[in-house]
Amino acid sequence: MGSEPTGKGGRTARRVVTVMMAITGAAFFFVFLLADVADPARNAWSDLPWGLILRYILAMGIGGGLAGALLSGLFGRSGIGGWLLAAIGGCVVMAVAGLLGSAVGLLPDLLADGWAMNDLIKIGFGALVLPLSLVGNPIALLAWLILLAVTHIWAARRRRAAGPRDG
Repeated sequence: MGSEPTGKGGRTARRVVTVMMAITGAAFFFVFLLADVADPARNAWSDLPWGLILRYILAMGIGGGLAGALLSGLFGRSGIGGWLLAAIGGCVVMAVAGLLGSAVGLLPDLLADGWAMNDLIKIGFGALVLPLSLVGNPIALLAWLILLAVTHIWAARRRRAAGPRDG
């Protein structure tokens, strides 16, 4: 019984990080995409492949959720070290989220056409979604920092609500 609060706190913190990183992954893929398609001289919104765009937004959300669940232990720790860990975790989670999201997004194509070496490049490119969405976009950087802070604080509250560690 003594370890139940710790387990519950870890599970609820994991849920928080999973949901927040799913939202963050999907949102930052959309921000990345907006930078590419926002030029009305090059693109008409009605001409965009919305099915493919929605598939990748969903895939990046799934990737973010999976990465958040896998690396949730990096969020919600106390002190300055906890904040540093969350900052590093935010970068790592977003890179892993991009990799996983790219793989999930490519899955229908991989199943239909088979594996090709250039698919590995496409999946690897997913790790760059966060830095590419932040280039020249200070508002996106601020939004990302706010999402990380909210995730860290919320996970910390979930961990504290579950009680102290016993053992």
